[in-house]
Amino acid sequence: MVSKKSSITLQKTLTTSFGCSTIALLDADTFIVGTINHQHPVRTVSVQGQEGDIRHKLLPDKKYRIYQSSCTYIPCTKTVVFSYRGQNTVYMCDLTSGEGRVIKTDKIRTPKSACAGPAGTVFVCSGDTQSIVQLSPQGDVLMTNNVGMMSPYAICLSRDDTRMAVSNSAGGQKMIKLFMVSS
Repeated sequence: MVSKKSSITLQKTLTTSFGCSTIALLDADTFIVGTINHQHPVRTVSVQGQEGDIRHKLLPDKKYRIYQSSCTYIPCTKTVVFSYRGQNTVYMCDLTSGEGRVIKTDKIRTPKSACAGPAGTVFVCSGDTQSIVQLSPQGDVLMTNNVGMMSPYAICLSRDDTRMAVSNSAGGQKMIKLFMVSS
């Protein structure tokens, strides 16, 4: 929790050769970054400023404009989750084994951001169905929950996996909803 006594201090500025749409920690010294208008949609950036590509057989080598795609990283399964709104597709790419899954289902329409859930699961914002979809580590749909807001856009889960926050991107209906998560 941030209090009045807390402060945020700039430690370093990293200049990148590409635009960044999303960012997640890979490890203590490296970020996984979703790119904008770069031939590789997912890259790494170290705290020393070194850039690298995440190459996976499922990830398309394609340039995405801003708001077309997003990515996150699931540390416990070493999986990059990449969503492409234009094809209603979520890619789950295991960086250790090289295996992966392409998820296309009517339950996920216009996928936006995603976040790590408990036990390697993934929560995905499904913009056009106004819901959050929980995927198993294998990419199976475990649960769909209507969140009662137009175009859910961003999602995060508390460290103890008991609370979820969801925000939206709908004009005129800007909000953040907080949910309790139970098993």
